[in-house]
Amino acid sequence: MSIDQHQSAYSRRIIRVNRIIAGTIIAGCVAVLTGFVDVKFYQNEVEYAKETPDKNRFKSHRCNDRLADALEVIEAEDGHVWRDLRPAFRNWWACMRSVEGSEPAMPYIMLTPKYKQYIDPATRSEAARQAAQAQAEQQFRG
Repeated sequence: MSIDQHQSAYSRRIIRVNRIIAGTIIAGCVAVLTGFVDVKFYQNEVEYAKETPDKNRFKSHRCNDRLADALEVIEAEDGHVWRDLRPAFRNWWACMRSVEGSEPAMPYIMLTPKYKQYIDPATRSEAARQAAQAQAEQQFRG
């Protein structure tokens, strides 16, 4: 098989794959435009989660705010990777190792109340205290 034949066969495969992709996109557009498929748009994942039957399936992870804080250190212009990333990562790691309901209430490095992941540390510590108290009572009874 010569190089020209190989390139020709490769080009035919590429064209075939592109036709399949284009056909799929066109079929999807036609299905939406004709009303065969109903498409609902959501502004964010929270609205989507509210309408799904299994609400616990789409619940964010309990340490999502800590991970967002560590990522914000990397993404933000005023975040200092060498100075701020270690404590932010340490906060996330402590949250991941903690028992569910008793996450540590350490202050954020970069996250502020303007972010949707922000959880007020006072609220978190109160919830953690209540969870620890309930767990202690359960162990006392059992």
